[in-house]
Amino acid sequence: MSRVMYESQKNLGEEQNALRYISQKWGVSYAKLPISYKLDYTMYRNGTHVGFIEVKCRTNKLNDYKTYILSLSKVKEARILADMTNTKSLLIVRWSDYTGWINLRSEFIIKQGGRSDRNDWQDQEPVCHFNISKFKIIAETKNFM
Repeated sequence: MSRVMYESQKNLGEEQNALRYISQKWGVSYAKLPISYKLDYTMYRNGTHVGFIEVKCRTNKLNDYKTYILSLSKVKEARILADMTNTKSLLIVRWSDYTGWINLRSEFIIKQGGRSDRNDWQDQEPVCHFNISKFKIIAETKNFM
C-alpha cells in the first residue's frame, strides 16, 4: 500500500501545523521525504542536515496510554538513517493536549500489534512500545493548532 493512501490532506495539514511551530522553536527547516525513506521529514539548521523526523498527530491525550507504539520496521529504518548520517531520528507526536518528542534510539519493548481499522493484514506486526514518560514536551498543543 502506498503512503498516499494512508496520508490524507487533513493529516498532512496537521503535520505541517505542528512542524511550523517546532521549526521556529528549534531553529530548523524541514523537507518532506519520499516514501522510500520510511520517515516523514528531514531537518536542516542553517543549511546543514541535522536529522530525520516521523510526525504523528493523535486525538487522544498524552497520558491516555502508558506507551506510544511505532512499527519496528520504521524504528529500524530511522536508526539506519541516523547512523549513516551521524545525526538523529526523532518521533514527534502531537496529542490533543501536548506535543512531545523522543529520540528513536530510546529504549522500547516489542509486542505484536498495530492497527486493525484499515482491513490491511500488513498493519499487524512487531511494534515498539516507547514509554510515554520518556517523551520530552515541546509545548501545549493549543499553542499551534
